[in-house]
Amino acid sequence: MSPHSLARIAVVGAGGIGAAAHLPAVVSLSEDAELVAIVDLDETRRAEAGERFGCRNLYGDMAVMQAEQRPDIVIVATPPHLHEPLSIQAMRAGAWVYCEKPLTGSLASADRIIAAERETGQWTVSVSQFRYAGGSQQARAALADGRWGRPLIGVAHTTWYRGPEYWDIPWRGKFATEFAGATTTQAYHAVDLLLWLMGGDWRTVSGIADTLARPIEVEDASAAVVRFDSGAIATLLSTVLSSKQETRLQVIAERATLDLDTLYLPQVDEWSLRRVDEEGQTVVSSEWPEPEPPLEVNAHRSQLRAMIAAWREGRVPEVTAADARGTLEFLTALYKSSAVGMPIARGDIAAGDPFYEALDAAGPSRAGVNAHV
Repeated sequence: MSPHSLARIAVVGAGGIGAAAHLPAVVSLSEDAELVAIVDLDETRRAEAGERFGCRNLYGDMAVMQAEQRPDIVIVATPPHLHEPLSIQAMRAGAWVYCEKPLTGSLASADRIIAAERETGQWTVSVSQFRYAGGSQQARAALADGRWGRPLIGVAHTTWYRGPEYWDIPWRGKFATEFAGATTTQAYHAVDLLLWLMGGDWRTVSGIADTLARPIEVEDASAAVVRFDSGAIATLLSTVLSSKQETRLQVIAERATLDLDTLYLPQVDEWSLRRVDEEGQTVVSSEWPEPEPPLEVNAHRSQLRAMIAAWREGRVPEVTAADARGTLEFLTALYKSSAVGMPIARGDIAAGDPFYEALDAAGPSRAGVNAHV
């Protein structure tokens, strides 16, 4: 391909996150990408998206679309239970894939996607937009180069509110179609960002996940304690029951404390850095973070642009299926820990384990018990 080629992009899923984030991201990248098709089973929804985003090639069938349009990149913005089959189908037809989170619903499924990458020579990139949001790359670089010393303690709290009507959409709240609840659907990006900032080397996790108040199968709250190979520890809290909505991250390093207070999309001015001066007083740093241009459209755009650059240059993109599997393994271990009542170590869950086949393998039994309480 020419180093100046426009990436031909098709979006599968024209409602929800597809219309809110992915389609705006594609059309805003007119110097890098061309929206060549929209796919959605709902005729009205795809027609509305086509009119809104200026796309005439509208399809109800992805296979037909790929045969006719031959996109370079397919964005999968569907309910989670469709991520694996659509991603593999797209790669086998010759496209890279940009897939919404969670990548899929089990480690077994993630391994099938990774196998399809090897089989086809294509890549599936998992949406991890918090890594590309304001200030996140600066935070990662500073923690990685050691300027603040070793990360010692991490905190990731995602305390949001979703009323019962949120689950009126049929696929939400069910293990068969959503796979899991607040920890994976709402808190995924905060968990992924914290693991990334801490170096990703988690050793064990002890967790509790349960459905406390909402009339759904999946969990509406969870808490966890994490130990890293470095000796660092972290705590996680995830819920959709909080009247005070916020996403809060903190990394306490040897010589500084880093805080992020946001909701859905981190901005550079929502980060702060504190140190203790020679007199023992806490001071807020005025030197970090450095100013950044405001995010254009959203962080999905930033990640998609990085993916297009990798596609154009023929190199491995960031946040491939193997990378996403790491976060998925952590979430699976949290759910298993809740089920068995003991810490789960990284690498413990393998083929033959029920949790290898399902993100929250004990969830359906728990949901059955809760339904009778």
